[in-house]
Order: sequence, then structure tokens, then C-alpha cells
Amino acid sequence: MLLRIRLYELRKALLSPIILILIVVFCALNLLLVLQYSYLEKNLSVLNRLVDRFGFTIDQPFTTELESYYNEQLSELNKKTQQTASQSYEHAADFFEYDNYMQYVAGQPELYLQTEIDFFAELAEIETYYGLIQGIDAVYEQLDVAAIAQFEIDKYGFSGAAANTVLQRYAKLDTRLNQLIANGEHKTMFFWGKAYEMHSLLFKTLFGTMMFELLVLVVLITGYVTKYEFENRTQSLVYSTKRGRNLAVDKLFVSLAATVIVTTVIIGFALAVYFSTYSYSGLWQVPISSYFNGEKFPLISWWEMSVLTYLLGVVIVVYFVQLLFSAIAFLLAHFLSNSYLVLVGFAICYGGAILLSSLIPLHSNAVFISYFTPFHLILNPHRFFTEGGAFLTFKGYEMTTISCWMVLLTIACLFTLKRFKHQSI
Repeated sequence: MLLRIRLYELRKALLSPIILILIVVFCALNLLLVLQYSYLEKNLSVLNRLVDRFGFTIDQPFTTELESYYNEQLSELNKKTQQTASQSYEHAADFFEYDNYMQYVAGQPELYLQTEIDFFAELAEIETYYGLIQGIDAVYEQLDVAAIAQFEIDKYGFSGAAANTVLQRYAKLDTRLNQLIANGEHKTMFFWGKAYEMHSLLFKTLFGTMMFELLVLVVLITGYVTKYEFENRTQSLVYSTKRGRNLAVDKLFVSLAATVIVTTVIIGFALAVYFSTYSYSGLWQVPISSYFNGEKFPLISWWEMSVLTYLLGVVIVVYFVQLLFSAIAFLLAHFLSNSYLVLVGFAICYGGAILLSSLIPLHSNAVFISYFTPFHLILNPHRFFTEGGAFLTFKGYEMTTISCWMVLLTIACLFTLKRFKHQSI
């Protein structure tokens, strides 16, 4: 009986027309987000072949073998260009210099086969990676975490206790950086972040979008399930018995179950499309703190994490955060008259939490405490488990936020359920 009730409620939630339409729309949007950079796939695949040939750890054997391979390929390039156009090049990239390209490729399209141009382009890509490898040590030798901390303090205008907190947090990050360098996590191959920004595409653009898509779905589903009887004016009939009041527990359970299901559908579809478009073959075990994964600033993770571990960690955080949002929506639904007002009320709570952080004086440590909310957490999925700026650089920020809110919301939901049993309907 209990299982049948819950399955009925779950089916009712997931088969709601507005929910089905939104799922289709969100999946289509995510498809577009992924495919907008699909033209990069050819360039990205060069790295897959390099890693397949030499591995991803940048050590002396790797560098020696890559240099030898590059020189062999450059000789092959010059052999072809000498035979075809009586030209030779010091670097593969010189072939694609504007004047040369216009003269020998655009101006004489019959001169080179497309396969030859593709070979030249691949070698130019390899040349870029080879050149960047030579400068990795210099980049990390010049990396001054204390200076970054001071920049963050000046940027936001921190003072007093808050400024000291920023310095202390970045001092811990500096310790982790030294450990990272000692482990050689940074000296690994990955897609060049400054050129392709694959970390941002996956975790900032795609996951950042999915966070808010799921938020809307979860809040609507929870509000719809919880307020269904009230919106259809059957509450007096359904809740009139003792078992009827216990239906509120079933509705909470169903809301959480539906949250897991829609999260799986949205994330599963998006990741299936993403990894079908961009191959991560040979790169799953690359440390997330690889030099090449950095974009504006090298990524410094709080723990040694592979790309796969990081991805799984982000997915787990998404699930837990959406469960928290479902619980918040459930609480709001007991004070608001219909499911759409629940969404509005949730938006007000979200905006209020963000606004509150901006009102706290920047000399007080309370400003950092105000960021330990699921509302702030979903804003920067690309910086989970890593340096996250002045406000979010805190080891275990994600776990601390989720754990505290789980405890608070569990207590609040239990209190609300108990109160509902004695509430007039």
C-alpha cells in the first residue's frame, strides 16, 4: 500500500506536462551548449594521440621522446614543402603564418592535399605543446600565492579580521601548492586551457547551466507534489484521516526521489553528449591540477584528484545540493498556497541569501560564514575543491556546506511534518 502510494505520487510528479516540457527544453539547451565548440574536436584529438603514444606524465623520457618525434615530423614537413613549393620552415607554425598561408594554400589550393595540410596543422599543435612544456617550471617558480592573497584583499577591500582570514587561507593553499609541485601533479598533459578552456566548458558552462535547470525542476516538482491536493481542493478529503496526514512524509520522500531521477536524466544526457563529442581517452587519470588545465590561473586542488575523480566529485555535489533545494522547497510549500508561489518564494530566498552576503562588512569574518549556503555553492562548479577566490578558498568548503545544511534541513523538515499533523487544513 505504502509503495503503491509513493509510486503514484512519483508518477504524478514526473509526468506533469510542464516538467516533461522543461526536461526536453533543458536537454536541447545543453545539447547546444556542448556542440557550440565541436569544431575544436580535431585540434583536441591531437592531444589524445600524443598521450596514447607517450603517456601523460611529463618526465625526462617523455620530453626526450617528444622532442625526437617532433624533429622527425618537422623534417617530414620540410621535405614535403621543399618538394612542392621549394620552401622550408624553422617551425611548423610558420607554415600557417598569414602571408605564407595566403600565398601557398589559399592562393594555390591545388598545391597541397588536404591530408598534407591536416598533417601540418597537427604538427603545429604538437609544437605548441612542446614549447609550453619547456616553460612549466618557470611558471610555477614565479607563482606567488601570498601575492594572490593580497590581490584578493585589495580587490574586495578586506580589512581587519577578514583580511587576516584571507591570508591564512592562502597560506594553507601555498602549502598544498608545494605538495602539488613535489608530487609532479602539474607536469602532466591535458587540453591546453588557455586556448580551449575545456575545464570551463564542462564545469562552468555546462554544469553551471545544469545547476539552475535542476533547481527550477526540483522546486517545481516539490511544490507540485506537496501542494497538489490544495490546488485541486481535495485536501479535506485526503488529509482528514490519520493516514492522510502521514501522506506528507510520502510527499517528502517522493520529492527527494524525483529529484534524484531528474538530476540523473539531465546530467546523464548532457555528459553522454559531451563525452561523445570530446574524447577524454587517456586523460581520465590526469591530475586535475595539471598545468595545461589552468586557464587564467593554474588550478590548485586541495587534494590530489584525477580528472575522473573531480568529475565524480562534482556530480555528487550536484546531487546533494539538489536534494537540499528539494527540502527547502518542501518547507516553503507548507507556508505558501500553490506550487508556483513556491518557486517565487524560493527565488526570493535565493536572492536574499546572495544580497545578505553583500551587506556584511568586509572587516568581519561573518562575511565568509554567509557564503556557506547551497545558493552560493552552485555559482562556481568549475572551482569546486580548488582555489576559489577570497570568499571560497577553504579546504572542504563543499562538504562543510552540504553537511551543515543537511542537518539543519533535516531538523526543519521533521519539525514541519510534526507541526503539519496538528495543523488546521
